[in-house]
Amino acid sequence: MNEEKTKRIPYGISDYELIRAENYYYVDKTPYLETLEKTGRYVFFIRPRRFGKTLFLSMMETYYDIQKKDKFDFFYGGTAIHANPTAEKNTYLVLKFNFSLISPQPDSVEDSFFSYILDTADFFMSKYSQLLNVDAEEKIKELKTRKTASDILSSLISLCRKNKQKLYVIIDEYDNFANTILSSSGSRDYKKITHGEGFFRTFFNVLKGGTSGSGAPISRLFVTGVSPITLDDVTSGFNIGENISIDAPFNRMAGFTGADVEAMLEYYKSAGKIKHDTSFLLNIMNNWYGNYLFSIHDKTRMYNSDMVLYFLKQYFKTQAVPDELIDRNVKIDYGKIRHLVIINKTKGKTVNGNFDRLKQVVEKGEVLSNLEKGFSIENLADTGNFISLLFYFGLLTIDGVERDKIRFRIPNETVKRLFYDYIMEGYKETGVFSLNLAKYGDLMSGMAYDGRWEPLFDYIASLMSESMSLRDLIVGEKSIQAFLNVYLGLSDLYIIHAEKEMNKGYADIVMEPFLAGYEGIKYSYIIEIKYKKRGDRGRKDSQSSSLPLPGTSTGDAFDVLFKKKILKEPAAGEAGPDSKPRADGIDKKKVQQLVEEAEEQLKKYSIDKKFRKSIGKTELVKLVLVFSGHEAVYIGPVK
Repeated sequence: MNEEKTKRIPYGISDYELIRAENYYYVDKTPYLETLEKTGRYVFFIRPRRFGKTLFLSMMETYYDIQKKDKFDFFYGGTAIHANPTAEKNTYLVLKFNFSLISPQPDSVEDSFFSYILDTADFFMSKYSQLLNVDAEEKIKELKTRKTASDILSSLISLCRKNKQKLYVIIDEYDNFANTILSSSGSRDYKKITHGEGFFRTFFNVLKGGTSGSGAPISRLFVTGVSPITLDDVTSGFNIGENISIDAPFNRMAGFTGADVEAMLEYYKSAGKIKHDTSFLLNIMNNWYGNYLFSIHDKTRMYNSDMVLYFLKQYFKTQAVPDELIDRNVKIDYGKIRHLVIINKTKGKTVNGNFDRLKQVVEKGEVLSNLEKGFSIENLADTGNFISLLFYFGLLTIDGVERDKIRFRIPNETVKRLFYDYIMEGYKETGVFSLNLAKYGDLMSGMAYDGRWEPLFDYIASLMSESMSLRDLIVGEKSIQAFLNVYLGLSDLYIIHAEKEMNKGYADIVMEPFLAGYEGIKYSYIIEIKYKKRGDRGRKDSQSSSLPLPGTSTGDAFDVLFKKKILKEPAAGEAGPDSKPRADGIDKKKVQQLVEEAEEQLKKYSIDKKFRKSIGKTELVKLVLVFSGHEAVYIGPVK
């Protein structure tokens, strides 16, 4: 394929007309225009950040803009809508807003909002002055005298009504600046703009007014964002329209399907820009960017479109898997959800119940909950609402239905690592546990390339021994397992699997080397954890890891202490294995029974054929960890 004719990767490009004019690759979303028209006139659509919403709106704007009628063939040739356009194509005056351009500083947000609405009105008047029978410059002078953004909007709506012009209002990132205020300044400043006489609430009241009455000028309204909170607050539940976010017909409207990604890979492979097998790259992208499902009535899972394009753009530079698989731009800043999990106290900071929900998801990999379509800030702390918010943010996805609940789980490796970051930062900010990431990275490299696993555990153990808050909170094997999931998963060298099914059993922690990104890794790890309650000398603990525990309680799963202590042979003159129990209530003989049980399990797991294939030629290290309370009474390898 001619290099000059090869389509360019539209990473970071959300301008539909630019994509079409400058030969960028485009995944056709035009079939959804007809579906939307048939669904309703006033629509609300939520998707996670970087999921292609802005590009979709840009395509929609071009399609409906009456001023683009003469360029329909140029912009839509080759798309699905071109052969069968709807009757509404190029019939509207389009008034488009992007609220990500509003300053989120509480002291200046209203002024910023006013200036932005005025600028938008200026562009709108310049574009449609003839259809509105006004002098654009004179009208803008008049609008500048208005006192509020709502007054400006009201004037535009009245002008369209007077001239019997149909108006299509499109709002992108409707909740951007409001969410930032909520996360950075708190609920008080947030409520000032979204409740009562707040300017943002008033603005939406004017929009609502433009949809009602004889000859209502706002014929269609399409609003997008990342959460339903703000809209519920400013519109009393968006009672003028329909939330289609979890409806099956729109599950695939944003993002890429697996077929979309495969077709893209095949296209660039035929152009000579990809040297790897399509299935190899598709598997990596599915594990890191895929597996999103937004409706219980659809089965097609979606990829984050931004991350797919990022991967390809980076790959083309060297024809190799990118060193950094997570695009920094796709990360939801920890500060965005900090206010959801951290409570400021007079004597310091602590975590709240929502933090436990984050930990529960990481520990079990799933959570059962209702899916709420909308809720206000006052009800955000409710468990169902919080889980729903994580779903809308893209941190959880639908995995299935159990009776009257939806089963949610972490969609992919990228999101899993976001969770790890949130947990780590939560511990750090509340003074529970902190880690030197540079030192941690060096120690993890030693595990991966040299097989030196002991120094990493020594380091983590020494820090935990200093953390009184963490030490006093440990309870059970699942707590230890979940804590290790987080801190072993901070490295890109390994993909961490908890309760991984292997050879008809479930391994506690599997460290699968990420060989696609780091071909030189020489060691893989399986870790089996055993736990004995203090003072429990004979009974097998109910939380033994030999069976999967889908019903295990997880409220305090991350509040643990990990303190390494190798159980050694008694020196000359010391008591032997049949002596009295140690201070922690467990003697060597009891521990040895657990070690032997773990060794048998590890031997069985280690011969799993699928796992052996996934670790390539790396050397497999099998580790046993036995804990009593907060103490590690045995850490050792299995031969």
